[in-house]
Amino acid sequence: MTEKLNVLMVSDDFYPKVGGIAAHVLEISRAISELGHQVVLLTKIYDPKNELPEEEYIGNIRIVRVKVSNRRKIRALEFMYKGRRKIKELLKENTFQVIHWHKLIADSIITKIPFDGVKIFTNHSSTFLNWYERKKFGRCRFLLGHMDGVIAPSLELTSKIGTIFPDKPALNISNGVDVSKFYPDTMMRGIMRMQLGYNSSDKVVMIARRLEEKNGVMYFTQSIPKMVDNDPTIQILIVGSGSQEVAIRTFIEEKNLEERVTIIPGVMNPEMPYYFNVADLVVLPSLMEATSIAGLEAMACGKPLVGTDVGGIPEIITPHETGLLVPARSAEALANGVLEMLVDENKRLDMGEKALQSVQENFAWSEIARKTVAFYQQHLKA
Repeated sequence: MTEKLNVLMVSDDFYPKVGGIAAHVLEISRAISELGHQVVLLTKIYDPKNELPEEEYIGNIRIVRVKVSNRRKIRALEFMYKGRRKIKELLKENTFQVIHWHKLIADSIITKIPFDGVKIFTNHSSTFLNWYERKKFGRCRFLLGHMDGVIAPSLELTSKIGTIFPDKPALNISNGVDVSKFYPDTMMRGIMRMQLGYNSSDKVVMIARRLEEKNGVMYFTQSIPKMVDNDPTIQILIVGSGSQEVAIRTFIEEKNLEERVTIIPGVMNPEMPYYFNVADLVVLPSLMEATSIAGLEAMACGKPLVGTDVGGIPEIITPHETGLLVPARSAEALANGVLEMLVDENKRLDMGEKALQSVQENFAWSEIARKTVAFYQQHLKA
């Protein structure tokens, strides 16, 4: 068994892009490197102003970026072509024991190369779930047939990919959270609430999401009128951007809710602890989800959750202990869940403390990294 490993991470979704996979790749890479292993991360970057170098170190992680053009529709294809060339260069430079990739399509194509070590795929993908529902199993077999094992951050994803690849080892390892960065902080809370113009009596209900259909953000938006009509102290904080941002802003304007809703796009992950600390309650209105990193980050800041009963969300919310579970695709259910949570402040605070305890015990990145490395070592070829 190899004591210290050289790991080549591949992800076309990475910093400075904002989102769950980008955050996951950074944090798992950082945590694995902190265990003493070497991590090189291959990614793509659209950087028209040349603000980021093609190579740099983030902590102990060597970041290698493949630059792509401003032609949005072909960036993935560019990454596939240039990434295959770059990965071959990296394999000549270094002896890697593990290639570990994270995006279903582009990364899978890039990693279809001869390699003597172990190839691991982490299945975060909503695309995979869509293909699974449509029984597009051939696509999955083509893209992933070269993997030696698969990690998935929810039992749903682990189970479904296992039905397509019954002979490939599959392991459910949750997403994690950096508890040294996300934690309850009254100073952060005070500074940001003042900056956002909230009163001490305001109850801030927050979502931190990419504003995309799969994240259920329009259902949350449609729940806002009932929430604010029933409680004049509720303020809504939406942190994120995406294709549904215009529709959300239009709805808010049409319902004359501008004074009750704040929308903040483009927040980078290092700033998120300030926003989570502002909140009194965080909502996960997803239609599909692995283990929500945003949910775990909120819990690490001592916030209870209202989440939909889909994917990996029930794996992080214990009903009436760390939050509430409600049906997906229902603005009414989301509003009712939020209003129920806000009725009893003491109970809500107790749920927040239990959420924090759950994260510290079960979802710290150091523990996620140990499980991941053990999976690598278990499947290394003799």
